Amino acid sequence: MKLYAKDLQNYLNKEVIFAGWVHSKRILGKIAFIILRDKTGFLQATFKKDILKEKFHKVKHIQNESVVKVMGTIQEKVGGGYEILVKDFSIINESEPLPIEIWNPDIKTQFIKRIQYRPLDLRRPETLTIFKIRNSVIQYFREYLLNKGFIESQTPKIVLMGAESGADVFKVDYFRKTAYLAQSPQLYKQMLMASGIDQYFEFGWYWRAEKSHTSRHLTEFYGLDVEMAWINDHYDILDFVGDMLKYVLKRISKSNKESLDLLGLHIDIPKSIPRISLKEAYKILGQLGKKLKYGSDLDSESERLLGKYFMEEYNEPIVFITNYPWSERPFYHMRLEEDPFWTKSFDIFYKGLEISTGAQREHRFEVLLKQAKEKNVPLEPLKYYLETFKYGMPPHGGFGLGIDRFVKQLLDLKDIREAVLWFRDPEHLSP
Repeated sequence: MKLYAKDLQNYLNKEVIFAGWVHSKRILGKIAFIILRDKTGFLQATFKKDILKEKFHKVKHIQNESVVKVMGTIQEKVGGGYEILVKDFSIINESEPLPIEIWNPDIKTQFIKRIQYRPLDLRRPETLTIFKIRNSVIQYFREYLLNKGFIESQTPKIVLMGAESGADVFKVDYFRKTAYLAQSPQLYKQMLMASGIDQYFEFGWYWRAEKSHTSRHLTEFYGLDVEMAWINDHYDILDFVGDMLKYVLKRISKSNKESLDLLGLHIDIPKSIPRISLKEAYKILGQLGKKLKYGSDLDSESERLLGKYFMEEYNEPIVFITNYPWSERPFYHMRLEEDPFWTKSFDIFYKGLEISTGAQREHRFEVLLKQAKEKNVPLEPLKYYLETFKYGMPPHGGFGLGIDRFVKQLLDLKDIREAVLWFRDPEHLSP
């Protein structure tokens, strides 16, 4: 196993073998200093001619970003910290001149070119830190859900039809049949509510063939889906997701402090997440000078205005907006009994960007069938899904949350592409 830089303090006055990338080099006559780097930090390696003899001359030929292995003794460094006094070394792999900048603080390499050399870009602590935090985000969501008794499950990603039966699906030639890449696990997670898995969650990749060229859209994205049975209404789901978001943000703020400090970020923890209906959102937007057609969905400008409003007025980074119109929601959303123009649905906005959509689902077979017909949804591909509702489907609901969008907003990234290792959009299929 590799010995990492952060652990070297435990090996004071002991002989170790350490490997890393050459970060910088300084030669002063018969002594040379090379700063070696790994994902956890830096180590100064001191090379002395009287120890290394004829091998010392090879030091000056070592290029930055080459992989070097050194053997020597860990000792305290003048001025604090630790260094390794090198007794022997080997150049594992020499580096050619880098095609992109990775250490200039005022980096000028365009993001698209950095993506072409993503492994090199990830050597920058600022870039690597994004994905360390992303890893923690997924860990803490999973941690919360498992502690609440939810069962992590996996559903098919090659399907007979999209959950929304829309045009934004990728076709797959499936043994001379037409199949599609899943837009979401919607149908399957609802079917599970009729089983013993009545508290479900899943992390997975999903695809939407939308030709969107924005800072918040991808054609391939990573999401968290949650579904739960035995609810009273969609407000039960909001109570749950509110607690979950607070938990994750607190864990990130506490456990990832060093990473956040590197990025110069502070996490605002919600105190009491505002919860308003879409009709109330229309009124607020009207006061802000933004007029929307009654019964229409929010556009991106409206999302930003509402995010700014709730941050400035209430110091709250997250807002829940409920009860969207039936015309804007899929067939499986439950409608309000008192006014079926609206649904028992919600969107969640984080710093002015939608990160999640959810609802109470329609669990009554005859009503669900009627709503599917009303939306002109083909019934044959849905037969296994619909049949499940004949045999005692409990009241249920859930949500999908975009991990990529959540990380983008959490870390104040300019573009969602920065939150994924290799992104897919209408123009990029490689690397």
